[in-house]
Amino acid sequence: MNDPTPAGPVEMYGPRGPAHPHRVSGRTRRRLVVGLLAVLGVAGAAAGVGMLAGFLPHPVVAGDPKATGLTEGKATGPQAVKAIRPRRDPTFRLSTRQIATVQPFVQAGLRARVAGVVRHVTKDIGDSVRAGELLVEIDVPDLEQAVAQKDAVVRQRLREADGTEAELASARAGIELAAANVKQKDAEVFQSDSLRAFKQKRYDRIKVLVGGGSVTPDVVDEAELDARAAASAVESSRAAVDKARAEKTGKEASLATALADVEIKRALVEVARKDRDVAAAQLGYARLYAPFDGVVTARAADPGRFVANATTGASEPLVTVARVDLVTVVMKAPDTAAPFISPTTEVAVEFAQLPGVVVRGKVTRYSPVIDQADRTMRVEVDVYNGSPAAYRAGLARAAGRAAVAPLLPFDRAAGLAATGPSLIPTHADALVPEWGTDGTARPIVPGTTATMRVFLDTFADAPLLPAGAVFGKSGQPNILLVENGVTRAVPVVVQVSDGRLAKVAMVDAAGGRELTRELTGSEVVVSTRQVEIGEGTRVTATVEGW
Repeated sequence: MNDPTPAGPVEMYGPRGPAHPHRVSGRTRRRLVVGLLAVLGVAGAAAGVGMLAGFLPHPVVAGDPKATGLTEGKATGPQAVKAIRPRRDPTFRLSTRQIATVQPFVQAGLRARVAGVVRHVTKDIGDSVRAGELLVEIDVPDLEQAVAQKDAVVRQRLREADGTEAELASARAGIELAAANVKQKDAEVFQSDSLRAFKQKRYDRIKVLVGGGSVTPDVVDEAELDARAAASAVESSRAAVDKARAEKTGKEASLATALADVEIKRALVEVARKDRDVAAAQLGYARLYAPFDGVVTARAADPGRFVANATTGASEPLVTVARVDLVTVVMKAPDTAAPFISPTTEVAVEFAQLPGVVVRGKVTRYSPVIDQADRTMRVEVDVYNGSPAAYRAGLARAAGRAAVAPLLPFDRAAGLAATGPSLIPTHADALVPEWGTDGTARPIVPGTTATMRVFLDTFADAPLLPAGAVFGKSGQPNILLVENGVTRAVPVVVQVSDGRLAKVAMVDAAGGRELTRELTGSEVVVSTRQVEIGEGTRVTATVEGW
């Protein structure tokens, strides 16, 4: 059926002309309503997106009167907030729980300090080793020949020293001979002097006889000549004495020279020995020995492989030995917890790969300084890593040795030797895991992770807050206090926090300096929605227990 209505605006007519000229049809009204709702929806969505994106102010943050309890400029009352007071509890204790890593008690990567070809390897990965046991030997024929050459030089120097010792003995014998010659010459002087005196007296007697006519003058001349010869003999003997003494002095000088030569030869022998020892030490670098009892955890050496000198550049360890009968659990405690860690600090360690295995005890060691790289303190705990049977066997052996002679004291921490090829732990401060009731235990594998909870000092007299009561403002921790019904943000220093509880000190600025003071316990602290409530807001605080 064709629609008789013409195209264009539609008007309603009555008997007196157009009826209700401004009335709109029902279809048009429906269209207008739908369009208006669509516009309002789009505008509302745009306003919400702008508020979330930060382009439009939040009504609370912007101080919207409707949002802050003001309607048409009239106050409707302060906001209701939940608040708490700092809490004191004699049994309250803070702790910090961090991820920890399990490391071998000691570990060493053995590198070659000489270049050469690997001759043979005695151990493989997983094999137990004893301290001083040969692990790798490198073929270095040049160093072997160098040691042999240096040893030959030592023998040569020894022979030279023996020769100088013989010369020294000869020099000493020469001195003795010279001394005897001096004595002999002295005796000859005495003899010639006596002969001279005899002949002089004889000459004097002959001169007397010549006056009496008993002898002829020629006899007198003979006697005189004989006396003069005797006097010359005396002078000759005395010269011989001087000569003998000079020869003795020369022999003494030769003895001093021989002594110096002996000292030089002995020094040369010592130098040759040191030189040989250096070569022997270098040859010793061709053999790698286990530095302690342990197990081989890595091996990069194969027979026939050429290895470079590790001192000339970077190189990988040929063999890595670790002691795993004891493991060290390492945690990095935050610097806020550092002042509360001491040798008596208690810890609890749980291992991710060993559900239910817990180690409890005290800190074994900790660093006394903060690492500037990450602002943490290193905390370590040594843990016995053996089976319950091995531990009990170690206790029994230690008790037996103590009954004979107390040479190796053993307590629950030492965990002395397990049976068979197991290692002998001797560290007296290791903690013992809490094994299951079935008496079985899987080993703690170094390299795995654990969680360590460090129980800090008790804070019986220190007011504490929930960690959520502290919020950040411009990079500074703050708490929001309620004073006379108005909020006030106070900067604080978080002294220690475990993520659940926090001990803080308020920061006051006085004279250009920042001073800290402890909480009194009477403060009313907003516990939630601190940023939303803001500073300087009139509130009604409901103090809740916690």
